Amino acid sequence: MPTLRILDSLSDPGNAGRRNEDTTGSNASCAFVIDGATGLGGKPLLDVTSDAAWLAVFAAQAFEAEIGMTNSIADVVRNVNMRVQQRILEAPSGEIVEAWALPTASFQLVRVEGRELIVYGLGDCRLFLAGADGTAFETNGNYSKAESEGARRAVAQAGGLAAWRSLADEPVVREALRRSRARHNQPGGSVWTLGSAPEAASHLSIRRLSPALPARGLLCTDGFSALVDKYARYEGTGLIRAASERGLTTLMAELRQIEREEDPDGQKFPRFKVSDDATALLFEITH
Repeated sequence: MPTLRILDSLSDPGNAGRRNEDTTGSNASCAFVIDGATGLGGKPLLDVTSDAAWLAVFAAQAFEAEIGMTNSIADVVRNVNMRVQQRILEAPSGEIVEAWALPTASFQLVRVEGRELIVYGLGDCRLFLAGADGTAFETNGNYSKAESEGARRAVAQAGGLAAWRSLADEPVVREALRRSRARHNQPGGSVWTLGSAPEAASHLSIRRLSPALPARGLLCTDGFSALVDKYARYEGTGLIRAASERGLTTLMAELRQIEREEDPDGQKFPRFKVSDDATALLFEITH
């Protein structure tokens, strides 16, 4: 049976003054990254400073404790979301909670099952995978295209990132983001996440892969996959190769140099923040 081994991992906050709302983790059975969605104003429901950070850590701890070799990932996700839902119901807010204010998070997870690598996910985290025969695979490329279009409109509305470290602070952009977030985890909707909707477990993305071994893969949040998706410095297999040869710390430094020195205003590479939280986990699958 193939085995999964972690080679490197790194998570870096986009802003030193804010909590990191990404996390990564693994156990003997799986590896994953989680990307908490930054709040859009209003009082946090579950945490003093960041519901997104709380949710990312809560889900990571549950994944590490509860995911085994063969149990249902959907059941684990459903149970996580049920517990979050209950926490929100018990929270002493005293106010009606708008749909856009509910905490959400994306994730991507891999687990070896028999002779296959199974990829599970909700939301926009990415997997890049390269088999020994050169065959490449990746997930969620379409999410990046849609976000880039939204960011382009937001940069035009706000006039760039110079005045707004996060465009979500600009009133018109914030209202648009709230309308979009409120459509998540809704019947008939296309975006389902970790959070307070147990039914999201029925919408898991599941891919079954049989890469030629040894294979290497890179799980990453969209803040890190920007090296491919936004900044076009690499394609998927090139990013895996660079991570393997130069290390994730070097790639993170390259990412931040682009964002903070080459294009801090977001005119060349439209985005909602100067720098997003960025997380990556490099792994290998061998016989």
